[in-house]
Amino acid sequence: MKKHVPAILVAVSFIFYFLYFSSRYTLAYPPGHSTCLNASFFLIDKWDTDIEQGDLAYFEMNVENQFYPTGLRWIKKVAALPNSVVSVEENKVVVDNLTEFPLSLSHIITALNLADNSIGEIEDYTKVIQLENDEVFMIGETINSFDGRFWGPLKKEQIKGTAYAIF
Repeated sequence: MKKHVPAILVAVSFIFYFLYFSSRYTLAYPPGHSTCLNASFFLIDKWDTDIEQGDLAYFEMNVENQFYPTGLRWIKKVAALPNSVVSVEENKVVVDNLTEFPLSLSHIITALNLADNSIGEIEDYTKVIQLENDEVFMIGETINSFDGRFWGPLKKEQIKGTAYAIF
């Protein structure tokens, strides 16, 4: 029995490590048609919901929209934190007149309108939004991103974790 103790300790350690890892972390990848971020595989820390501007966040989408059902889990970049002023312009998103995220509205609006998914015109989405003290604003990183520019801010309570791009 003594000669099996190291193997038993290794096995028990592995089980505890696996239980810890699987309760805290999730591996995620976007569906095949999604190209809104410049990464395709993510590690999600479900215990870390303390996000900062520029982080990738894992959240539950509870905003009604014409393309996706509510309740889906998404990963997007945090563009703005509570109480920020977000200006959605044709070719960029500006936060508090300090931080700019270059992101064009024209490509995705044109693509959706051509695909008989009429979403409107650029002017329908250029706006200034004052976030409340419990709201954040999420964006993608590519011209194909369906993000907060279209569905507005999220409640901070919808954030379910911090995401890390692996590749």
